[in-house]
Amino acid sequence: MNYSQRTSLKIEGTAKKNWGETFDMISWFRPEVVQNAKVMVVGAGALGNEVLKNLALLGVGNIVIVDFDTIEYSNLSRSILFREADCVSDRHKSEVAAERVREINPNVKTKHIHGDIWLDVGLGVFRRMDVVIGCLDNRLARKFINRHCYMTGKTWIDGAIENLAGQLDVYKPWVTCYECQLTETEERIIQMRMGCPDIAVRNSNFGRIPTTPISSSIIGALQVQEALKVIHHFDDKVMSGQQFKFEGMNNMILLIPSLGLKEHCESHVSIGEVVEANNLSAHSTVEELTRWLMEHFGTRDVAACLDYQVILEIYAEHSDQSYQLVLPKPHFSDAIARQYQKVPGEGIAITDSIDEITPDFKVPTAKLYELGIPPLQILAVRANGQFHYVELTGDENFLSFER
Repeated sequence: MNYSQRTSLKIEGTAKKNWGETFDMISWFRPEVVQNAKVMVVGAGALGNEVLKNLALLGVGNIVIVDFDTIEYSNLSRSILFREADCVSDRHKSEVAAERVREINPNVKTKHIHGDIWLDVGLGVFRRMDVVIGCLDNRLARKFINRHCYMTGKTWIDGAIENLAGQLDVYKPWVTCYECQLTETEERIIQMRMGCPDIAVRNSNFGRIPTTPISSSIIGALQVQEALKVIHHFDDKVMSGQQFKFEGMNNMILLIPSLGLKEHCESHVSIGEVVEANNLSAHSTVEELTRWLMEHFGTRDVAACLDYQVILEIYAEHSDQSYQLVLPKPHFSDAIARQYQKVPGEGIAITDSIDEITPDFKVPTAKLYELGIPPLQILAVRANGQFHYVELTGDENFLSFER
């Protein structure tokens, strides 16, 4: 080993040691707990940038970053992690944010997921997190996070910003619930966006929301503060049950009691015990899945239930042609429909679809990911009339963190 290599190792070791000692004077801060923590951040825009920066500075050891977008020039005035060169190359927000987090703190490991929170992030990923932080700009994505966190028993921290204002909510299963607080108007907007077949449109804003780096800094800092409490299990200190509102123009801060839980809410579902299927992954075929389920539960009466439709056949009305395919309905966009139009504007009808996977599935060689099932998904399985939850644990390496 030459001198420069020895020096580099010495500097790196010193940096890691000093970083670990930075917060030792804070009586309640436990570096080993923070270093081993797993935090998912959904949304890498202005608010997500501030959250990720703070998590990196605090040395949170493992961070999953989920975002659907690419970086645009308009992001640069509010996003500390992005650069002009990132816009030119149309880079994904999640990937660039992960790189910059590791540059800030080389002790932090990251996993980035470029995709839709509904179809591209398995429940097994949520299950392995200590806390989830939402940095989103639409209600539909919040609803999915809320449901996934309820199912896996995880607390999630929601932030929202506009102009010089912002708010924060901490949703803890069976204590507070995002869906329970939605108004009828907000529910209608969500239903409209759920009905939209194009993921890009579902994830985009209907009109841009004006934000500033000031409000994102304030709300992002508070989100990470609450996340630290969750990580340290300071349950009595976490801001669940109260909504924090900040109005910067007049320097007003309000703490408003959260609305109580509704008696009937579709978010209030817990998956309970999970069966870990080490031989199954998102790359398994339908045949491999159904065979495993029949062997494990000792019956042919098995079905993996989906919360969306999988399209198996479409029909072009003008040209009178049918086409066989395997495609999750949420992924069926206008662009895909145009591929099957022989005449501009020709009507395309869905003539066959399913919402469960059984041993009689028409395309047994189809891969599970082709049906919209992400890595580490936990499937709701019906066997002899009883429901069970089966995880694709063969995807364990999917959640390998990059240093």
